Amino acid sequence: MNRRLLRRYFLTGLVVLAPIGATAVILGWLFRTLDAILGEPLRRLLGWSIPGLGLLLLLACVLLLGWIAHYAIGKQLIGMWNGFLARFPLTATIYNASSQIVQTFMGQKRKIFLRTVLVPFPSEHTWALGWVTSEQSAFAEAVLGEPCVHVFIASTPNPTTGWVLIVPVSRTRSVDLSVEDGMKLLLSGGVFLPRPSQAGRGLDLASLLRRTNP
Repeated sequence: MNRRLLRRYFLTGLVVLAPIGATAVILGWLFRTLDAILGEPLRRLLGWSIPGLGLLLLLACVLLLGWIAHYAIGKQLIGMWNGFLARFPLTATIYNASSQIVQTFMGQKRKIFLRTVLVPFPSEHTWALGWVTSEQSAFAEAVLGEPCVHVFIASTPNPTTGWVLIVPVSRTRSVDLSVEDGMKLLLSGGVFLPRPSQAGRGLDLASLLRRTNP
């Protein structure tokens, strides 16, 4: 087997394995993070740990709390606890803000990112990919005198951080790009070029093998 053939097989295997590895790493991190919330206190208390037990207990607590909240005594207890956290100086700001954010999304059952746009950022001569999070900004419109939207600009390669911009609608440019494809473009550093045939298909093995053939 010649060197060129070995190189092609290696690159093909690497491309096939990379998405599987990335999925496993992300799911593993999510599992460990949620499991540690109750799993770590249990380990310190009992001296031993069972992987997954903390996650199961966390899910059970969430279900139990939801069940209690539907009954009169539960509503009263949660109301008392809510009033205490909302007025206590050390927790009031964080608790009130997080409560309003959660209630906004859960109450309206809305998406976080509504659509993908281009906005001038960080200067007038360059454009950044962003996602509209709110189609209205009453306080900004009162100052600027024109309709404004809230736009989230994610950083690369960590999309969990970024900037929130208040942009006049006239300064935004709508693009025919889904939120998912926009995120792929961001995470790849601009290498990923979305095509309609790629949507929801995962790895295009036939195309990959054609490209690696001599």
